[in-house]
Amino acid sequence: MARRKTINSSVRGERTLQALGILKAFDRGDTRLLVGATYALRKEPETELRLLFELQDGEVWVGYARRAEGGDWQSVETEPYSLRSYGYWERRLKRIGDFVRNEPALPLL
Repeated sequence: MARRKTINSSVRGERTLQALGILKAFDRGDTRLLVGATYALRKEPETELRLLFELQDGEVWVGYARRAEGGDWQSVETEPYSLRSYGYWERRLKRIGDFVRNEPALPLL
């Protein structure tokens, strides 16, 4: 099981991770987790995008992943987690993609 360090985030940031089920998934041993809605990239509608949380060296990182034409999910870009970075990536996906569907959290291997 991957060990998670104390998050250098606010209490509110920690609660957000708990509400999304991220901390529970990391405690189960998952290290990469897709969360929230799926978006279709406007420039390439066959490419899907989702918010990605990763556990890297015991620290939580947030960014996004993409899947082209039903292939495997690939991490595109991540940065250390904070409420600011989480909000940034949520807004970025909404700006570059069109909503497709809501899905439950999905662990990646």
